[in-house]
Amino acid sequence: MSDINVLFVTWDGPKSSYLESLFLPIFRHLKSKGINFHVMQFTWAGKSERNSLHDVLEASGVTYQVIPIWRWQISLGSLAALFLGFYKIDKAIRRLNINVVMPRSTLPAIASLYALKKNIDLRLLFDADGLPHDERVDFGGMSSDSFVYRLLRDFEALAVRRADAVLTRSKKAIDILAARGGSGVSLGKFHVVTNGRDQDLFKPFPLSCRLAIRRTLEIQNDAPLVVYVGSSMHGKYCGLEMLDFFKCVRARRGDAHLLILSSDLEEACILLSRYASFRKSCHIMHVEPDRVAEYLSASDLGLALIHPAFSMQAVAAIKMGEYLLCGVPVLATAGIGDSDVISADVGMVVQRMDAAALMAAADWFVDSVLPHRERFRANSRALGLARFAIGASAASYRDALRDLVR
Repeated sequence: MSDINVLFVTWDGPKSSYLESLFLPIFRHLKSKGINFHVMQFTWAGKSERNSLHDVLEASGVTYQVIPIWRWQISLGSLAALFLGFYKIDKAIRRLNINVVMPRSTLPAIASLYALKKNIDLRLLFDADGLPHDERVDFGGMSSDSFVYRLLRDFEALAVRRADAVLTRSKKAIDILAARGGSGVSLGKFHVVTNGRDQDLFKPFPLSCRLAIRRTLEIQNDAPLVVYVGSSMHGKYCGLEMLDFFKCVRARRGDAHLLILSSDLEEACILLSRYASFRKSCHIMHVEPDRVAEYLSASDLGLALIHPAFSMQAVAAIKMGEYLLCGVPVLATAGIGDSDVISADVGMVVQRMDAAALMAAADWFVDSVLPHRERFRANSRALGLARFAIGASAASYRDALRDLVR
């Protein structure tokens, strides 16, 4: 099979880092399989941020082009960017010999549809990226009765119908999007892909390294260490419930510690101010991305508690893969994507987050995980490699792309 050229079209704000951290490793992996990616990004990021991303992508053989979004008038600026996008996408298709256009989410899909009308041999791979418009209803204050929400939902359904294939992050998302697309939408066009991480970066570190990390935190070698990694502890993330869970752990093991790795240190401090009784046992840090895995590996349990809102059925929490690849069992929430992948030998999925459920989870951690840390470590790493390693993730994209152009 000859090489496949993919135009990846995305729409991002200035603080989006997923292109470099999540997609670039997949692009690199697939390039060796004859699948070449070219990025076109709608963004209102500043020049320095765009230049930095340009250098990183181009160094990996991924071309990068920007379509600016003018924020002086948000609605008009977005509309102007879409019209400019029609033209730019069409030009890129011809210049780069594109076989597949892969828009990520709804607005890039709409921008791509016009170009496809002029290039009828092209294939459209729609990366639905969860249920982003419903997520804005669940957590962003948008009304489900608003004109904007209804319009975006119509665009989403149009993209599903027009796409030759659709990518989702969970099996549950397939039924929702297929129903929205209408009776003529075949379930065969949907592919579940995973959010992969580099298994050579996220890995169980040697005991000497794990103990060294604990020494820097002034934590005893055998003391329970619970970790949470994430950019935020509010909104869809259950910060208070995670702290309530740790309070239950402390009731059983007074020597337990909590490590919070976050870029929003102020928010974490505000939450912890409500828990003065164990504040000194909590460590709030920001570490460089290439050192996160060391701290995860030194931990005994990773927290991934998320509010089970409707939109969360379609997500795949990246932190879950990071925990597992580092050999850390997971405490997760039912109803979040395909959370049923977490079995009893690698973690626990809670159905509720009330006091009784959190206490039961703390008992499980103390009585089942801590006495068998190495077994849980090995089982977690094995599941991480099977489901969340970069190779497994790239393979899911490769299969979808090859089915599309075969």
